[in-house]
Amino acid sequence: MKLLTARLLIGFGLLCLILNLVVYWERTNPKRLSFSDYMHREVSSKAPIHKQPVRIIIKSLKIDLPVIPARISNAQWETTHAGVSYLVSSPIPGERGNSILYGHNWTNLLANLTKAKPGDTVEIRYSDSSKKIFVIELTGVISPNQTHILEPSTDTRITLYTCTGFFDSKRFVATAILHYPQRNDNNSYISFYIMN
Repeated sequence: MKLLTARLLIGFGLLCLILNLVVYWERTNPKRLSFSDYMHREVSSKAPIHKQPVRIIIKSLKIDLPVIPARISNAQWETTHAGVSYLVSSPIPGERGNSILYGHNWTNLLANLTKAKPGDTVEIRYSDSSKKIFVIELTGVISPNQTHILEPSTDTRITLYTCTGFFDSKRFVATAILHYPQRNDNNSYISFYIMN
């Protein structure tokens, strides 16, 4: 009986060790946030160098994080443990086109993004102390080979995503459109969105 108990405990310990190694590998896997076989086209920015995104805030989801510039190099997507990555080959958020922002689904980063819903607002702050507001229009779960969400657009949007699903095999995506306040005839503000 003691021998059986000892073997069961050793087996359980080995199983726990293997699971911890798998979780560690998944957390440090450089392909974790990437999309399959996707090469982003470089976009030339019209924004001055002193107006770069530095912070993203989604109050309804309790997300308030720094924005860190990132690149795709040799099919590897740079990631950070310090905030949200901004793909610098995409337009600066607020310029016409599809700005790509992404981050790990860790509790201190974008874990709450999976609770996003249409109508939630996303605030982007810039290095020149200005800010712009985006409104989430669409959310969904996709696989890493559905790269259409990263393609350039003719409107002004951000595509924000994180990993989700079993062993982070899927991507949770939120697409937000720039919010434009406009005056109506009664001098009060109304809103509209530029869509494709």
